[in-house]
Parts: sequence; structure tokens; C-alpha cells
Amino acid sequence: MNLQDAAKVAADAIGEYPIGEQGNARDELIALIDEALDIADDERLQQITDSIDRLKRDHGELITWRCKGGYIALDVPTEFITSIAHAANDARRDIELRTITGLLLPQLERIAPSIMKSVLGTEYAGNRGDYERLVAIAVDELACRACSQGE
Repeated sequence: MNLQDAAKVAADAIGEYPIGEQGNARDELIALIDEALDIADDERLQQITDSIDRLKRDHGELITWRCKGGYIALDVPTEFITSIAHAANDARRDIELRTITGLLLPQLERIAPSIMKSVLGTEYAGNRGDYERLVAIAVDELACRACSQGE
């Protein structure tokens, strides 16, 4: 159910109450919706935390990439940065990028489209390919950072 359908159902349910009780019914409904949204948000944050823990366990050390402005932060396994930077060809790089993008999906799906658009600029397409483009930027910047630090 999308938000518009949910709002219609809520309005219909509140409309069934007597006029004098509609305000209380509305307040109770809003409280229930807020609670449900908080629970869903907490569950989503837990999924992200679990995925980061899994990344660390399965792929070792993580490094945090932050976009300019700091609106996006991704925890990326350093092993992928190294393997992508040293990929023998573009096909191998693409495979590695798709792999790391898949592993980072819980973090990526949390990014608002407006923020994604501000980071990707003209490259923004409004689809899931944007995730891979963002990960490519992150990996390239992290690889440059590692090279400049002599790693």
C-alpha cells in the first residue's frame, strides 16, 4: 500500500467516528503511524548495521568514504578498493564494481534521490544504476587517497 492509499484508508476510518470523536481518533491514528514509522526506521538502521558488520567479518578492514559535503557516507571493504584499482581490464573492474555495489545496497538504499542527484550531477539517471555510479566514484576517490598516502 502506498502513502496515498494509506491516507485514504485513514481518512475513511476517521470519517466513521462521530464528529466529536474524530479529533481523538485522528490523534491516535497519527501516533500509531509515527510508532510504525519509527519501528520501520529502527529495523532499517539495524539492517544497515548488520550489513556493515557482515562486510567487516567477511571482507576485513573497512574504510569510510564521504562525498563532498558529507551527506553520504559508505563503509567500503579495502580489499575491493585494491582489487578494483588493480583490475586487469574494464570487464574485471565492472564485475568487481557490481559485486561491491550489491554488498553495499543496504547503505545505498538509504540515500535520498535528491542527495544522490546532487552528488552524481548529470550522471544521475534516477535508477539503480546510480548506485553503481556512486560506488565507482567512492572507490576511485578511496584508491586515489590510498595512492597519495603511499599505500
